Amino acid sequence: MATPAPPPSFLFLTRTVARVLFALPFIAAGLVHLARGDEMAAAVPVSGGLFWVYLTGVALVLAGLCIMTRWLGMWAALGLAVLLATFIVTIHLPGLGDPAMRAMAMSGLIKDTALMGGALTWAGLLASNEQ
Repeated sequence: MATPAPPPSFLFLTRTVARVLFALPFIAAGLVHLARGDEMAAAVPVSGGLFWVYLTGVALVLAGLCIMTRWLGMWAALGLAVLLATFIVTIHLPGLGDPAMRAMAMSGLIKDTALMGGALTWAGLLASNEQ
């Protein structure tokens, strides 16, 4: 026996709440990057640390806002997935080689992998809504 489809109002409500709850932490993280760039710059593994912290902050805020409002949401979610993959490759994977950073690197790796999956899921959902 097939499960009955939920009413459209339920789908709209849950998708809206889920989209906002997914986007808000990225906006908050981006604002932290912009407010505390000086403190975060030393952790950047390439030269020009402050520039990269600010650029990442702007990207996180814009991605969150675009996903939340569905304006270019699919592209923002795809860009966010690429940004998270960059964090995994440039920060978390190298951190696994440092015994002092291993636990934090593994935690970041798991978190950003899950968030990347969520961003790709939202890219797909938003692509079907943007046509």
